[in-house]
Amino acid sequence: VCLPTGTSGSWIAYAYLDNHLSVYNDDWCTYLSTQMHEIGHNLNLGHSTEGTQEYGDGSGMMGYSQPVDDGPKMCFNGAKSWDLGWYSEGHVSVEHSQSWEGTLTSIADYNLSNPQATLVQVTQNNGDKYYIMYNRKIGINSGTQEGANQVLITKKTGTRSSLVA
Repeated sequence: VCLPTGTSGSWIAYAYLDNHLSVYNDDWCTYLSTQMHEIGHNLNLGHSTEGTQEYGDGSGMMGYSQPVDDGPKMCFNGAKSWDLGWYSEGHVSVEHSQSWEGTLTSIADYNLSNPQATLVQVTQNNGDKYYIMYNRKIGINSGTQEGANQVLITKKTGTRSSLVA
């Protein structure tokens, strides 16, 4: 739902987890990252934090939304992509007592006809889950706001994820 100019308050948008309703305030309805962020909530994704900042993870769409029409072009972080089942042919799951050695391919370079490891999930003995991905700044991820061309680690707690490295 897009609310018109003059709606009271300085809020940007909101959506319900695992629901169909997303509501946008004024021009925020037209911004790609706001739409992706709120639809992410509809798909049961929580915010992507960093430290104490609620929307602090700028490596993916569940951090802060940008007030621009056609961007930024970026993906969801590793934890969110895993939860959505995206690139599942490239998922690698490792238990705390195991190791994994291989080449990590970025989501931007993912090729379904020749899948390579894109996301590594590491489950600790206490149940905590960490997700490792290569955040290449190219193509569908050319507008990533943080951690460009770096290997990133996110930790998942409930529906939220936190960028930890």
